[in-house]
Amino acid sequence: MQFPISRLWFLLSLYGALSGCAGSASESVQTAQERVGPQDALSQDHGKAKDVAAPDLGPADGLDTGLQEVSEPEPDPSGCPPTMALIEAGEFAFGPGPLSTLIEAAYCVDLFEVTVGEFNACVVAGSCEGYQEWPMCQELEAELSPNQCFEDRGEFAANYIDWYRAHAYCDWAGKRLPTSQEWERAARGDVGFTYPWGEDPLDCDRAHYGRGQIFDSCLGHDGLPNRPIEVGSYVGGVSPFGLFDTLGNVKEWVDIREDTSTLPQDGDKALSRGGAYNEGDWLMTTLAYDGQLGPQITSQGHGFRCVADPLLPSSD
Repeated sequence: MQFPISRLWFLLSLYGALSGCAGSASESVQTAQERVGPQDALSQDHGKAKDVAAPDLGPADGLDTGLQEVSEPEPDPSGCPPTMALIEAGEFAFGPGPLSTLIEAAYCVDLFEVTVGEFNACVVAGSCEGYQEWPMCQELEAELSPNQCFEDRGEFAANYIDWYRAHAYCDWAGKRLPTSQEWERAARGDVGFTYPWGEDPLDCDRAHYGRGQIFDSCLGHDGLPNRPIEVGSYVGGVSPFGLFDTLGNVKEWVDIREDTSTLPQDGDKALSRGGAYNEGDWLMTTLAYDGQLGPQITSQGHGFRCVADPLLPSSD
């Protein structure tokens, strides 16, 4: 499968969108042409994929909705695949304080939220839970059923994802969920922007939000539907490190476990960041926000992205 035209266009548009961001934007994001390169398939794996399943994973037989091929990526000189951004070790402004916080090691972070096609590749591999038997997929509703239920939504954000499903996919792909600190630094940069793009006011052209029954300030704006949509649709809302959709579309699970060798249990809390398509202005911020829910909670507006350790290019 060729690199999707939509994502290619977004990456080629990246620098125009980042031109107004200060500091780390010009230093931290490589040119779009360098990031895209001659790819044969979307980068899915960062290292060797592993067959580690989340609790209660269902069978994957028969699901081929929006499937994308999974291939071993060739890391660029940064040590990250073309659809991930390198975040160097260093200090950044964390939280509303803000508090100077140290990230001790460099990491790679997905430029885009995980898509239906990417998630379904994990389903077919038997390491992620499929949706083909869900009642919401038997009687489709355009604005309510999971994006995974539709054959033409391969590039849309995977949704109805709980913490366990997000963890299972990232583990299968040789990645992991970001910590809250890693997520926030990638979303707001080192100087602590309120929004990914800086301090310019939030509006309906920069993020997919305000499209719900209660928070409805962006209903019908630009002809886009009132549900999670294709990733990377808001070029004007990229972060200093080049991430799309860190505000709106789907809120993203992060990892707050102290012991990463165990999974959360009943009664534990999990954390999501970035707000969802149907939420209002007060949740559209890159500042630390404790949107704590049980790890089993999921909804139309729950999705995720992954991070990974950088890989050095082969010396061969």
